[in-house]
Amino acid sequence: MIKLMAVLGFAAVSMAPVAASAAADEVVVVGVQDGGLAAASIMSRNYESAAKRLAAPRPDEANDPARLINLGNAYAGLGRMHDAQEAYRSARFAPDMTLSLANGEEASSRDIARRALGRLEASYAMR
Repeated sequence: MIKLMAVLGFAAVSMAPVAASAAADEVVVVGVQDGGLAAASIMSRNYESAAKRLAAPRPDEANDPARLINLGNAYAGLGRMHDAQEAYRSARFAPDMTLSLANGEEASSRDIARRALGRLEASYAMR
């Protein structure tokens, strides 16, 4: 398992309007200085900007689970549930990484993606 060092930047795991409030402990802290994971946009609920930034990755980012999770978050925030599901599923099958959460815990990127999928499915059930 590859471990990312907690440095700068963070990826929010926030959900769609139905499940709008993300748990603060689901914020992923990753070592990205330039904010390349659109965390600020997601945290400020500017999902359109985040989706644009994350949808066209550089070749070395295509299978980055943190990017895929945030892309799912942006799509969920826009109400694009099918696209969000696809991004979270892709993160589940991307290389597994240990991500440091804002609450100090560490979790597998696959577990984080699985939880995001579960919350997304729960939001479907609430409709």
